[in-house]
Amino acid sequence: MTDPNEADLLLRALWKRVDAGYTGDTEALLDPSAPAEADRLLQVSTTHEGASPVEAVHAVAVLRALRFLSGGDQEERLMALRLLTEVRLVEPELATQDMFAAIGAGPDDGLALLGADLLGRARTDPDPDVLQRAVSLLEEAVNVTPEESDHLAARLSNLGLAYRMRAERRGTDEFDQAVSAGERAVSACPPDSLDRVGCLANLADSLHARFERSSDLTDLERAVSAHATAVEAASSEHPLRGTALGKLGAALTARFVIGEHPDDIAAAVELCAQAAASVTPDDPFYAQHHTNLGMAHAVRATLANAQGDIESAVVACRKAVAATVPGDPSAVIRWQNLAAALHDRYELLGARDDLTGAAAAARQAVGCQEELVGDPWALAVLLSNASAVLRVRGDAEEDEEDLELAVDTARRAMELSGPGHPGLVDRAHNYATALLSRFDQRRRAQGDTGTADLDTAVCVLRGALGGAAVEGTRPTRHLGSLSTLGLILLRRFEHDGRTADLDDAIRICGEAVTSLPSRHPGLAGAALNLGSALRADTSEDSSGDRAVKAWQSGASATASPVALRLACARQWAEQEAERGSWESAVPGYAEASALLPLVAWHGLERSDQEYGLTRQATVARDAAAAALAARNTEHAFRSLEQGRAVLWNQHLRLHDDMDLLNIVAPGLAEGLQRVRAALDDVNFATVSMLRRV
Repeated sequence: MTDPNEADLLLRALWKRVDAGYTGDTEALLDPSAPAEADRLLQVSTTHEGASPVEAVHAVAVLRALRFLSGGDQEERLMALRLLTEVRLVEPELATQDMFAAIGAGPDDGLALLGADLLGRARTDPDPDVLQRAVSLLEEAVNVTPEESDHLAARLSNLGLAYRMRAERRGTDEFDQAVSAGERAVSACPPDSLDRVGCLANLADSLHARFERSSDLTDLERAVSAHATAVEAASSEHPLRGTALGKLGAALTARFVIGEHPDDIAAAVELCAQAAASVTPDDPFYAQHHTNLGMAHAVRATLANAQGDIESAVVACRKAVAATVPGDPSAVIRWQNLAAALHDRYELLGARDDLTGAAAAARQAVGCQEELVGDPWALAVLLSNASAVLRVRGDAEEDEEDLELAVDTARRAMELSGPGHPGLVDRAHNYATALLSRFDQRRRAQGDTGTADLDTAVCVLRGALGGAAVEGTRPTRHLGSLSTLGLILLRRFEHDGRTADLDDAIRICGEAVTSLPSRHPGLAGAALNLGSALRADTSEDSSGDRAVKAWQSGASATASPVALRLACARQWAEQEAERGSWESAVPGYAEASALLPLVAWHGLERSDQEYGLTRQATVARDAAAAALAARNTEHAFRSLEQGRAVLWNQHLRLHDDMDLLNIVAPGLAEGLQRVRAALDDVNFATVSMLRRV
C-alpha cells in the first residue's frame, strides 16, 4: 500500500547509497540493510492494483546493478535485469542499452527472463492475465533475439510452451503455433546443448496435445519419437532426465490406449516409475511424475486385471493429489485420475470404501470444471470419467442423484466430442451405460417408464461404433462397448418384444465374446451378456445350450472381476436347473461356490467381506438343492458347509502349521507370523466392535 512519506524517505536514502557507490564507496552499496530498504520501498510504493512507480523500480534496479558490479552474487544481477526490463517497458530512456551491457546482458535477456518467470508462475496460477503477459514478453524476446544467439532455442521452446498452455486453458487455436515454435527451437538447438532435452520435450508435448484435439496419429508418433530422442540426449546427470523419462512414459501410455501394443504399456510403467523415483516430494515435478505413473499402472491393469498394478495406481494418484499446491490448474486432472483408479480398484476387489472415495474424488473434479471451460477437450475427459464413476456408485447404492449426475455429465462429454474423436466410443459407452442404469432404476422405482433412455442409448452407441470398423476388425478397446450395445438391445427386447433387437443382441454380443482375448478382463462381462441374450431366444432349441456354453466361458475367465465370473457361474447353474438338468447344474453351482472365498478375500475389511457374501447368500443353498436333486447327498452337505464357513476357513488357514516353513525359510516364516498377528488384530477389533453395538 502506498505511503508517500515513507516511500519518499526510502527513495532518497536509496539514491544516496547509489551516489556513494558512483564515488567508489562500495561499503554503502553492500551494506546488508540495503536490500531490505529496497524491498521496503517497493512494498510501500505499490498501489492496490499492484503497480509500482517507475522511479522507485528504477532506483532499486540501479542499486542492484551496482551491488552486482561491486562484488554481489548472480542473484543481484538477475534482480537488476528483471527490474531494468520492467523500467524499459515503461520508460525506455531510463534503462538504456549501456545499462544492460554493464551487467553483461541485453534487453532481449531481460524480456526472456521476465517471460520465463511468468510462465513458471502460470503453471500454478489460473489467472489468464499471467499467462497472457508471459506470451507477450516471450514473443517480444524471440523477435529481438539474434538468429545466431545461443539463447534463441530456449526462448522459442518457452514460447511454444506458452502457446500450448494458452490453447489448452482458453480453447484458442494455437497448437499449430506451439508446434511451429517447438520445431524452430529444436532446429536452432545445437546437438550438445543442455537445452536440447527441454526443447525436444516441449515440442513433443505440443504434438501430443495437438493429437488429443485432432486425432491425427502422425502427431502422436512424432511425439513419441521426440520424447525418445530427449531421453537419449539426457545423460544420467541431466537435470531434466526424470522429466524426459516421465513424458515418454505418458506418451507410450497414450499410444497403448490407441494401438494396444503390450510392449508400449510395459515400457511406459518402467519409464514412469524411474521418473517418479528420481524426485522428492518437494520437487515441482513430483505430482506430475506420480500422475503419469498412476495412469500407466491403471491402464496396464485393464490389460491384465493385475491387482499389483491397480494398487500401485491408487498409491501414485494419491501422492499426486497430495503434492498438488492450491490453485494448480492440474488439480482437476489429478482428482479425476484418482477417482478413476479408485473406481477400477473397486471393480477388481470390491471394497466399498474405494467406491465412496472414487465418487467423492469425481465430485471434487466436477466441482473444478469451471477451470476447464476454455478447454473443451479437457472438460470432456473430466465429464466422461466422472460419469463412469458416478454411474457405478449410483447402481451400487441405488442413488438417484448420482445416476442423474452421471447421465448429465456423460451427455455433456458427448456434446463436446466431435466426429472421429479417438475417445468418442468410450464416451458414448459411458453415456449409454448411464442411460441404461437410469432406465433400470426408474423401472424398479416407478414401473414402466417407456424406452426413451434405451432408445437414446442405442442410437448413441450405434452412431459411435458404426464407422469404427467392419465386423471382426474392431479395436479390442471397443469390444466392451459392443457388448454393452447388445445388452441394451436385449433390455429393449425384454420391454417391448422387438425380435430384431434380440437378433441384433445375440449377433453383437457373440462378436464381442469371440473377438476378446482369453485373458481380457472384459471377457466375463461379455459372456454374461451373450448368455442372457441367448437364454431369451426361444425360437431355437439350441439357444439354451449355447447360453450355458457362454456362461461357462465367462466363469472360467480368470482375468475378469470375480463378481462377473460368479454371475456367469450362477446363470449357468440356474439355466440347467430350470431345464431339470440337475447333473449339469451341480458343476455350475460348484464353480460359483469355489469363487465365494475370492468375494471375501483377506484384503477386504470385514464389513466388505460380509457384504459381498450376503449378496451371494443363496449360492450354497441352491448348490445343495441341485446336488440333492441329482441324488448326490455328500456333495449337498459339502456345498452347505463350504458356503457357511467361508470366513471361518480363512481364519483357520491363517493358523496352519509353519514348522516346515520355519526350517526352509525362517525369515519368511517370521514375516508371515507378523501378517497373521495383524490380521488377527483387525478381525478381533471388528468382532469386538460388532459385539459392543
